[in-house]
Amino acid sequence: MGTHTVRAGENLTVIAKKYGYPDWRTIYNDPKNADFRRKRPNPNLILPGDLLFIPDKTPIPAPPVFKVEFSLTVFDKHSSGRFPNLTLTLILPNGTTKVVKTDKDGAVKLVEPDITAGKVNILSIVDNSASPDIYYPAYVSSGLTTNASHVLHVPNKRKVADEIAAAHGITRRSSWGKRKPNYLKMDADWDYEIVAIHHSGDGGSKDPVEIETKHMTTKGYDDVGYHYMVKPNGDIYEGRYLWLKGSHVEKANTGKIGILLMGDFEPQAILDWNDDDPFPAQIAAAEKLIKTLKGKFATITKMGGHKDYKKDTECPGSLLYAKIPGMRTNTGLSGP
Repeated sequence: MGTHTVRAGENLTVIAKKYGYPDWRTIYNDPKNADFRRKRPNPNLILPGDLLFIPDKTPIPAPPVFKVEFSLTVFDKHSSGRFPNLTLTLILPNGTTKVVKTDKDGAVKLVEPDITAGKVNILSIVDNSASPDIYYPAYVSSGLTTNASHVLHVPNKRKVADEIAAAHGITRRSSWGKRKPNYLKMDADWDYEIVAIHHSGDGGSKDPVEIETKHMTTKGYDDVGYHYMVKPNGDIYEGRYLWLKGSHVEKANTGKIGILLMGDFEPQAILDWNDDDPFPAQIAAAEKLIKTLKGKFATITKMGGHKDYKKDTECPGSLLYAKIPGMRTNTGLSGP
């Protein structure tokens, strides 16, 4: 660092502090001050004009910089393809939160400086590529190690619903609905096992908007209760989004896709001009839809009428209920 000429009133402690040394011995005992020590063997007795060598301070090593890598690839559970544009909220080993998106190859690749190696937790997984958002709470993971590659298999639910709609020319919920569903209050569902068949019942409504009004206004549902609604001519309307649990079998909706065939298929003892016979085009369209659903969900093995799952209802009406065994045969499904 150089030399220092002692001034009046200075001692070794004062000089050491001036140059940033907590201990005066560091200066006094430096090899280059050997002549000074012989001249001043008592360190408490130094005089103005004495010349001291001031050594360079030993550099304090910089804290180590860590480079932590984290790699994750998300595959579509249904197709084994990649799942792009999926938003993940991560908790890094130092406790900080990081929001990332999977790229076009379904990959997340992080290189984080100044973070020690450890575990990464996935706090949330959301598909917000379109409206409404789709949440995947069942697929969050914890304890994923850094400096390693990880794989998740998550069903691309929006893609499945879009493919089904495209295959059957289905009119989407967003285009015909008049009321905004309360998506945040509805539960998720997937890996369906059963298709439940319904009819409109008394009044025989064949208008999706009427069904929407009945469910969301009269009954106070968060959305239309059925996943799909089929008009007499075979046109299909999307009801509640497929990734949301329906409201079509009281207290037993989990694992069931609800399909409404619009019309009143229960003959009444009194005169009821709204009674219908099942419409062939409607049955055919429903069967085609069910085959597609079965192809998307290997877990679907059964089909039944509403009254198979709720004993105190006549739904889907005796005339339609009589058609269900044939529909099972045509779709390869078993009974309830």
